[in-house]
Amino acid sequence: MPEPHAFPSTRWSRILAPGGARDLEAIARLYWRPIQAWFAARQRCRAEVADDLAQEAFAWLLASGLLDKADPARGRFRGFLKRALANFAIEQARRAAAQKRGGAIEHTSLDGAAEPADPNGTEPDAALDAAWRCELLERAHEQLRQEHEGTPRAVRYRLFRDYFLADADAPTHRELAARHGCSTTDVGNWLDATKRRYRAILRALVAETVTREDELQDELRWLFGPDGARA
Repeated sequence: MPEPHAFPSTRWSRILAPGGARDLEAIARLYWRPIQAWFAARQRCRAEVADDLAQEAFAWLLASGLLDKADPARGRFRGFLKRALANFAIEQARRAAAQKRGGAIEHTSLDGAAEPADPNGTEPDAALDAAWRCELLERAHEQLRQEHEGTPRAVRYRLFRDYFLADADAPTHRELAARHGCSTTDVGNWLDATKRRYRAILRALVAETVTREDELQDELRWLFGPDGARA
């Protein structure tokens, strides 16, 4: 478990680094899907339009100086992204109004290629949250796989994959033991150990996006439910 003094974390450090030292490429790579999901939900637009808007949002973050004003004391990185995207949308609306008054500003319109608003559709912040959660889970899974594959513990990952990530009903411990050539006792012990490691990886990934222990606990509860703080 990360200690409180470990904050601020990697993600905030990448944002707060001055000028060219900012690792925006890493930020974009890690959080592209949540940002794209935000635009897709807001605009009800095609994926390629959401991609264009995401690219322009990153360019705007650099040009606007918003990154220079980023303050970890104001909350977690997920909240910062939501506020930044909302500010970008406001700026885009201002630019569109200026263009209508005769300006010649080229940009991807927030009104372009949008479908009629769906009152039952997902809100942009909720869409970002869902994509953020999915990205965290997939990254944790991939890190777990990389830690185990090609090592004597590879069977532990395969047990985890077959039991927790099964498309259909999870196989029984007896079925897993027969499938992977181990005992049912091994199945139970190794599933428990690998699940603990998976949750530890997730915890570390979440810790990179917050600045205080209480925020970490809140994010874990959001990710895992009421028992998340014990993850």
